[in-house]
Amino acid sequence: MKAKLSRVVFLAALAAGCVSSNVPDEGQASEPHLYMAGDSIMTEYKSDMFPQYGWGQALKAFMKDPSRLHNFARSGWSARRFRESGRWENCIASKLKPGDWAIVSFGHNDKNKRRNKLPKNDYSTLEEYKAFLAGFAADAWAKGANVAFATSIVHSDGFGETNGAMRVDGGATGLGPYVAAMRETAAELGVPLLDLNGYAEENLPKMGMKDAKSLYMVVKPGEYANYPDGKNDPAHIRDKGAYFYARAAVEMARAQGISLADLWKDPATVPFVPSVAPVGGGAE
Repeated sequence: MKAKLSRVVFLAALAAGCVSSNVPDEGQASEPHLYMAGDSIMTEYKSDMFPQYGWGQALKAFMKDPSRLHNFARSGWSARRFRESGRWENCIASKLKPGDWAIVSFGHNDKNKRRNKLPKNDYSTLEEYKAFLAGFAADAWAKGANVAFATSIVHSDGFGETNGAMRVDGGATGLGPYVAAMRETAAELGVPLLDLNGYAEENLPKMGMKDAKSLYMVVKPGEYANYPDGKNDPAHIRDKGAYFYARAAVEMARAQGISLADLWKDPATVPFVPSVAPVGGGAE
């Protein structure tokens, strides 16, 4: 009977697009696991898109036990679609156990008013967006698990320079209200906040314009076989940028003293090593 039930669960997960080789089974040891819900900035990329990388993908290097990381972020998805598609429930909420953590990071697609109809029904008003975030938190708490929110990263479209001094506008391209909404919801609910947006506003100017832009998908023609014509993408990050934001998340969790940090190594012991190809093929 148990074997038959396991097969039913597996087939349901397969249909939902969320089978992972290392998601713990019922009855498995209860060490905390980390689940990730987000968009293209967090997701995992295969080798045909390298050097594009997600910060959830880079987070593997910081894990004491990488097998406890389950990244179900999906490119182009919003909080609304993650909830209404069943992906949140089937891939994450149904698997959460007491002591586990979920990191939720949306905003980039939620603000897109052009995507307000099926099949890409991503747009949410600010109040709807806050309600989706609160729902994710409630589901995690109902399972005895924990949740943290991570604000959207900044776009390099928000970079500027005045008299040689770099400035960063984390609210560029309409992100500002959604970043603020996540901050407000976290404060109202008492959810730990990994403020990647604020971290970037504070720390990228210390790097300077050239180095800050090198974190993003700015690729010269012929530099990588995957992009023979080059690419100038101000929203997405490459392996170096993914490491920057993953490290930021680790540093902020440690500074807040939350148990999420117990899953991660001391960031000082995890140097950035340029990649040649993504590690692993994603959570699906």
